[in-house]
Amino acid sequence: MNWVQRLDKFWIGLVIGLLFPMVMFFLYWLFFHNYLSFPRGFYRYLIGGFLLSNVIKICGIGNLLLFYFGLNRKIDSFSKGIIVSTLAYVALVAYVTYYMEPAF
Repeated sequence: MNWVQRLDKFWIGLVIGLLFPMVMFFLYWLFFHNYLSFPRGFYRYLIGGFLLSNVIKICGIGNLLLFYFGLNRKIDSFSKGIIVSTLAYVALVAYVTYYMEPAF
């Protein structure tokens, strides 16, 4: 059993799909806004500029790379976990857009 076959589990795809955008969020802060304190100052900056939902969307796009990897390697259960985690991020973006960022 090689490492690709070990990844072919729904729960592994779900956990990796939930954690990877969080890592992308940290890297976004590190490369573009490292002068702000993490997470408090960065969060205030994103909320104040109505940018939080947009940054979450950008970080969620990283799941597309994971999904493509799963399709290429033909590990379908892993890909299903990635899809479910992406749907969770869609729900998070909807919540942030409609309840946390005020409308004009």
